[in-house]
Amino acid sequence: MPTALKPVPSARPHLPRSGRRRRGVLFTHELRALLRVAAPIIVSQLGQVAMTTADTIMVGPLGADALASAGLGSALFVALLMLFSGTLLGMTPLVSHAYGAGDSQRCREVLVQGLWMAAALSVPMTWLTLEGGAIARLFGQKPEVAELAGRYMAALAPGILPALLFLAFRQYMEGMGITTPASVMTFLGLGANIAGNAVLIPEMGVVGSGWATTLSRWAMLAVMLLYVLVHPRLRPFEGVHWRPHGELLRRIFAVGAPIGAQLGLEVGLISFTAVMVGWFGPVELAAHQITINLASITFMVALGVSLAGSIRVGQHIGAGSRRGVHRAVLATYLLVVGFMAVCAATFALAPHRLVGLYTSDPRIVRVAVSLLAVAAVFQVFDGSQVAGLCSLRGAADTRVPMWVAVLGYWVIGVPVGYLLGFRAGLGPAGVWAGLSVALATVAILLAWRVRRVLWSPAAPRPVTAYRAAPGTG
Repeated sequence: MPTALKPVPSARPHLPRSGRRRRGVLFTHELRALLRVAAPIIVSQLGQVAMTTADTIMVGPLGADALASAGLGSALFVALLMLFSGTLLGMTPLVSHAYGAGDSQRCREVLVQGLWMAAALSVPMTWLTLEGGAIARLFGQKPEVAELAGRYMAALAPGILPALLFLAFRQYMEGMGITTPASVMTFLGLGANIAGNAVLIPEMGVVGSGWATTLSRWAMLAVMLLYVLVHPRLRPFEGVHWRPHGELLRRIFAVGAPIGAQLGLEVGLISFTAVMVGWFGPVELAAHQITINLASITFMVALGVSLAGSIRVGQHIGAGSRRGVHRAVLATYLLVVGFMAVCAATFALAPHRLVGLYTSDPRIVRVAVSLLAVAAVFQVFDGSQVAGLCSLRGAADTRVPMWVAVLGYWVIGVPVGYLLGFRAGLGPAGVWAGLSVALATVAILLAWRVRRVLWSPAAPRPVTAYRAAPGTG
């Protein structure tokens, strides 16, 4: 008989009789619970960005063309990774709902089917990654930049399968509120990546950086497998069968495919922004890479808190606590938007110091500082949209946010960026202004959706009750 997992601690603090004070104590309790879950996720997200940052800094001395190629290849690869790996994020609400309801066996079943899905998704993603050079040329990049970006992406391709399998294990653990191990493994991978860069970049150039990343991903998967197999609480394969289970795969896909599409649209917008900036030249593209890396660091903190919020929302839904859902959503918005406001002020007040961490080339610095001013404007919008998105994701509400992304990013953001950057003559800053408009649009629409689905008393419950589907046995 499989042993049930220990549920997330739900013991409330001593509650005063006063209604207002009682709500305040419960909200403070929720904030603390959210931060406990969020802290390791933030560390893990920052570790992922640190890999890109390390690549950018260590490739930088090779020159503007090398930095532009690595930036373009990384942008295209991340767009593909988000599109395909996003589908696996459909595991998280299913695991968190099951965990909140005390169904540990169901958590394990979701993991096994998630591993099948990860293996299947790796095939088309690997093929597209190997065509990275051709994709870059389709977008009008300079031949030498496109060719080197393609070689860089080809070096990343063998790391796709371990990256997706690692993510499936991570979603399984995070859905149960176990967030620390993945963050530790990410930083072990970061160390391996930096060491690999130091050895391979002098010999292979930009391509060596790609191989270092691939080797680090295999190392992370090996550590993850060792951890889940020896951890006495997890026992991920106990009592489940390995054959694919159609119904559960469909449920993961039904929740996760819109997440993957939304992430693909969002990262695709950022990647296409890189493509448009690349039309101005390698100096502008190098400046874009530096600025997007800085913006990614702040976003990953916001994303870490928001992902924790998604887990808390899902667990409250599994436990049948509508007020708990409300507290989790409010706490997520408060922490994320407050943090991004501080980041906006930092970008606005110290742009030269931040850009100087990456390069001393005055041409790149001048363009990057102008882009960082635009990035300061959209920080709060970026935080708001990811807080709303993840709150809805915790309720398995993923289809409407996908269409919001279509509207905000591609129907509005790309045309506005093109018009401002090229027609209005604002250059790369105009392209980034289109990105700001897109994020503001999405943030407003998702806030409306959160209120309608998770907040309004007249709205139906996002998930009426947790219903375990037939097992895989």
